[in-house]
Amino acid sequence: MPLDRKILRKTALALGFGFLVVLGFFLLLHYLHSNKGLLGFKISKGYISLKKIDYKFFKKGVLSYEIFADSLNYRSQKKNVIKLNMVEVYIYGKNKKPAFIITGKLGRLNSVSKDVIISGGVIIKSAKGACMKTGIIDYFAKDDKIVAPDYIKIKGKNYFISGNGLIFYIKKNIFILQKNVHFLSNNVSGVTK
Repeated sequence: MPLDRKILRKTALALGFGFLVVLGFFLLLHYLHSNKGLLGFKISKGYISLKKIDYKFFKKGVLSYEIFADSLNYRSQKKNVIKLNMVEVYIYGKNKKPAFIITGKLGRLNSVSKDVIISGGVIIKSAKGACMKTGIIDYFAKDDKIVAPDYIKIKGKNYFISGNGLIFYIKKNIFILQKNVHFLSNNVSGVTK
């Protein structure tokens, strides 16, 4: 009789464990198909999370820009938005070297238009030495244009410019400040006595 009780206990334990495994499997399938959260975590087929990314965008076979980020989150194909953290964007010039390097805390890449929004302590450094600082910028890949709607500071070797509403055409190397423009220059070599 004691042997039968041990077998009965082991069988009951094995069946109970098997039931829990099967139940867990069906709960997981349910949450994968229903796209609802389990204990505050969202489980979805359309979610991708990566660490340390390098994304390259080419125009007509030529490298146009490259994005480096500490992490990437892609939640849905319907929104076409890839969220980035600690972003660096290299915009390449005609000589295939970075003409501008843009850094910021957060970024959003539109996977269809390839436009990028960068925010949080944005710094744009030119290969020629100029430096721009602002809170948020939009980079439009098709037009090769940067738009900074807020206050921006631009510092070069011999000048300092500030204002609101920057529109910068990268290929033409032309920028427009729309409001509250202030210009200071310490270049006095052209002044004669």
